[in-house]
Amino acid sequence: MRGFVALLVVFALGCKPEPPENPYEEAGSVVGIIDGESPLVEGSFVWLHEKVFQPTCANSGCHDGTFEPHFSTVGSAYNSLVNHPVIANDAAVGFSARVVPGDPTASWLMTRLTEDVPNTSGMMPLSLEPGSDWPANRPAYLDALEAWIEAGAPDLNGNLPVAANLAPQVSGFGGFPAGTLQDPYYRDPDANYRLVVEAAPIDLWFAVSDDSTAVEDLQVGLRMAETLADLDLAMPAAADSPLTFEAADFAGGMSTYGHRVMVDLSGAASGSTFYLRLDISDGVNALEVPAAGAQPYFFPLYSLYVP
Repeated sequence: MRGFVALLVVFALGCKPEPPENPYEEAGSVVGIIDGESPLVEGSFVWLHEKVFQPTCANSGCHDGTFEPHFSTVGSAYNSLVNHPVIANDAAVGFSARVVPGDPTASWLMTRLTEDVPNTSGMMPLSLEPGSDWPANRPAYLDALEAWIEAGAPDLNGNLPVAANLAPQVSGFGGFPAGTLQDPYYRDPDANYRLVVEAAPIDLWFAVSDDSTAVEDLQVGLRMAETLADLDLAMPAAADSPLTFEAADFAGGMSTYGHRVMVDLSGAASGSTFYLRLDISDGVNALEVPAAGAQPYFFPLYSLYVP
């Protein structure tokens, strides 16, 4: 491994006369500036949110969080659709969930988008935002939705859902110089959106959420290695949660960032690349992001580059 790389995890060990200074103690209400830009892979859930749910369905007073499904963020959209019980139904009470992974015909979402079901508000969408291209691209978008459901309704990280309890979602990550929430590192669109960082101590922040577990109760660990093959052997460093803040996510919306891992890249050589993998658990589901078998575009997205 080139250079000296150490993952630093802060633990309180023993009794000390004075606790170490918390650099975030005076942070108060924070809106972080994180570059969450990422490529949109056609047919992925992030792409569907960007092209369909956000511009077409998250109308003011409609699915903007006023009532479910909640389409204002990619995480809320997924968690309020997949395996989520319906409220309205057809006359035969034939639907149990808005999206049934693997079965478009059993998914209430597809029926609401293609039929005017009696005793409902009508075929969706009822109204359109000015930026929606739904009328022009409706057949293609319906085909993409159907294909996504048939593929098992994978989440924004490519993981398939668990029926009884949805897996946690990672909607974004970014970094700052250690101990600050200023001068965020940027993603390089000419290098598959890798995060360009300094050879110095840095703080990596992650937006992780779950359908039934509070942010602070999620268990998050970070593995880091200079090759993808070495990620399986890397020891995870546990994230802490000193505060939460809102910042841009991979889908172009805003997400809550609340898990931090401090990484010391002081000895990293110029030109070094480090790949990241998160180990996440909500107490029921344990998953890796990006998983070893994820689509290739995920790996640069979860990588650091030292110029």
